[in-house]
Amino acid sequence: MVSKQEQRWVILGLLLLATLWLSPVLFPPDGQALGGLDSRGQFYVWLEFVRESVLNGRVPFWNAALFGGYPFLSDPQIAFFYPVTWLTLLLPTGMAISWHIVIHLTIAGSGMYFFVRKLDGHPIGALLAALTFAFSGYASARIYAGHIGFLATNSWLPLMLLATVWASERKTIWAAILAGFPFGMAILAGNPTSLLYSCVIWGAFVLYWQWQDESKTAVLRQFLIAGLIGLLLSGVQLLPFLQFSTLSTRAGEPSFEFASAFSLPPAHLLTLLVPEFFGEPTRAGYWSVPNFEELTYYAGVLPLLGLILAFKRPSRHVWFYLSLIAFGILLALGSYGFLFRWIFTAVPPFRVVRAPARATFLYTFAIAALLGEAVTIWLRHPRRQAAISGWMRWILGGTAVIGLTTMSATGAVFAAVHPTDTSGRLWHQLGGWGLATGLLLVGGLLLWQLFKQREIKRWLVVGLAIVILADLWVFGSKFARLSPMTPPQLWTDVAQLMGDTNGRVLPWGISIFDQNGAEQVGVSSVFGYNPLEIGANNAFAASVPDPRSSAFDILGASHVVSQVDLGQFGDGERPLTLVAQQNGTFIYERSRVLPIVRLVDTVEIIPDEAVATARVHAPDFDAETAVIFPEAPACPLNATNSVPGTASVIAAGNGYWDIQTESSTPALLIVSETAYPGWRVWINGNKAEWQTAYTAVRAVCVPAGTHTVEWRFQPAVFWQGGLLSLLVLGLMSIALTRERRKERNN
Repeated sequence: MVSKQEQRWVILGLLLLATLWLSPVLFPPDGQALGGLDSRGQFYVWLEFVRESVLNGRVPFWNAALFGGYPFLSDPQIAFFYPVTWLTLLLPTGMAISWHIVIHLTIAGSGMYFFVRKLDGHPIGALLAALTFAFSGYASARIYAGHIGFLATNSWLPLMLLATVWASERKTIWAAILAGFPFGMAILAGNPTSLLYSCVIWGAFVLYWQWQDESKTAVLRQFLIAGLIGLLLSGVQLLPFLQFSTLSTRAGEPSFEFASAFSLPPAHLLTLLVPEFFGEPTRAGYWSVPNFEELTYYAGVLPLLGLILAFKRPSRHVWFYLSLIAFGILLALGSYGFLFRWIFTAVPPFRVVRAPARATFLYTFAIAALLGEAVTIWLRHPRRQAAISGWMRWILGGTAVIGLTTMSATGAVFAAVHPTDTSGRLWHQLGGWGLATGLLLVGGLLLWQLFKQREIKRWLVVGLAIVILADLWVFGSKFARLSPMTPPQLWTDVAQLMGDTNGRVLPWGISIFDQNGAEQVGVSSVFGYNPLEIGANNAFAASVPDPRSSAFDILGASHVVSQVDLGQFGDGERPLTLVAQQNGTFIYERSRVLPIVRLVDTVEIIPDEAVATARVHAPDFDAETAVIFPEAPACPLNATNSVPGTASVIAAGNGYWDIQTESSTPALLIVSETAYPGWRVWINGNKAEWQTAYTAVRAVCVPAGTHTVEWRFQPAVFWQGGLLSLLVLGLMSIALTRERRKERNN
């Protein structure tokens, strides 16, 4: 039983350690933030948009600046409904990102400590496990990449397991309801891939706990209730995400090549002992397969000693953790192994998450918990002084011999393969082996002394904690660095050279990490950077890989921007015209630009999307006067081959359009913004039904005469999900009251 005083000291201690580790980046100057490409390319831009919208009194359901408009909050990675994200409303965005990381390192470490203790772990073992899990190479690599959602989601895993054990012991429905809280938080934290691997561990643990617990039915019942409650608690985000995912590019049938991208090469198993064997991207350089952060799951050398010690006297917990390690590594091999191919075929969720190397997170979690279990086993061994000495002599002697032999072999192999190479890689690898050997020997000696003592010496515990922190912090501290979050030079040039424009720009050949910079400078773009894109919109925009494509006419692209000369597109029927060039930025004007808001009076009915898209590119199709619908429009049209009328924008913004139309006959109002459920339209205050045009944008029938047309993005799915979340929060309040009353009575 962990006392409240112990709980407070653990949480405070881990908070102080996380703050100390990240102290250089906790108060970044304006325009900088913690993290790399994903921070700059996604999270910083997203959080700035959230901050601006909320502080101006708007809920940012829709973002009109990117992808020709998209359902912003339906993307779970925004994590708008996750309480920690609200730091953005209180702090500058860069500072909020840093403290977001600090909070989740604290949650991860504290959760691991309490989980190990709940499984009857010794406080020293729990402490070492907590430090390992919180400050692992997995965490530092995610910080380096800017994978904020990964870290946030996985930090709740130990608490999910802890809550399962607690609810199984309590055996009440109220306890099961409360046990769903960490799972709900993990969902709201926003990263589906991380959630999948956390759920793999959670599900495996439930099976294991059910097998060893006397009340097997109670364990399963509590788990199912907790899982359901977690899903309902996250309903405000989960329902919109499920809707979004069915319409996204991931909804199609993915290939094995897509799903297995970023598999863990077998050679990279060396990095679990020598994390920089293939270099690192900040100082020494990196010389293996891309990319470093997806292949980095170092947990330190002391847990490897724990693994060896656990083998000597394995408990049931040990076998469970070893099974997780084996399964995770085999799955992480992806295309290099057999397991992921089988899982890809048998389990549909694994078809859309890609990056099998992320399954190595199972190793990071299990090896940390295994260290806690190994220390617990030996500290509670009745004759540990006699039992440990011989075993530790073999371990430390073998470590010294293997370490020296490996360094010699590394030098010999390197000299044979690179006889004239002076790049420094050899010394880098030798240094890595030397450091690993030294840490193993120092950590082993400290453990040996700890187990030999009749009474635990505090200095030994402090020494072991320092070994873990020194090991993981030396490796990870260089990845906690600030990066500029200012817009890429390309977009600064575009904003300066183009000025105000009512059209959209078409980025061509630009890095995905730079795409969202358009929003930072107030430019609307046909594209953007987001792992989830609306499938119909993406297919329509990519239907012909040419910036002169008719699809871009319909999407309202007035200019093409690039960082290379696009002179090859300067001829043909509708050539691009270079209008500005600066700092390697090229801006071209497109020959035909259709207004984003316009009237047409001719319709073609083509139900098949592929055929409809092909028709758009046909030479005899005129998108200026005709529209393609999958079914007949709701109003009669009398095409006269004359000007169908005019449409002018009164007001527009994120999630709304106010348009005035004037026509002598009924017409179709085209709004070249993404068609998505949740949009509502009124004509002169009367609700109307809109239809999808050209497979990707919106249209509505307007009668003859002058009319005011109002479009509003009012997605009911958020209110439905929000109602579920509120109901569950109320239920949890009742459950908390009941459980506290029961505890007081006992």
